[in-house]
Amino acid sequence: MKTLIKAISGIILIGGFIGLLAYGLNYLQKPSALENIEKRMDEAAEKESVLTENEKKLKQESETKEWEEIDR
Repeated sequence: MKTLIKAISGIILIGGFIGLLAYGLNYLQKPSALENIEKRMDEAAEKESVLTENEKKLKQESETKEWEEIDR
C-alpha cells in the first residue's frame, strides 16, 4: 500500500513539475509591451509608404488643419 501511495505521489510530483515548466516557458515566449509597440509602428509605416504623393499631401493638410483647430 505504501508503494502505491509513493508511486502516485511521484507521478503527481513529476506532472506538477512538468506543468510548471511548460507554464514558465510559455510565459517567456510572450512578446513584451515594447515589442508590441514596435510592431504597430512598423505596420503603420508600411501603410503610410503605400500612399501616393497626393494622398500624403492631403493627409498632411488634414493633420495641420486639426492641430490649428486644437490650438484655437
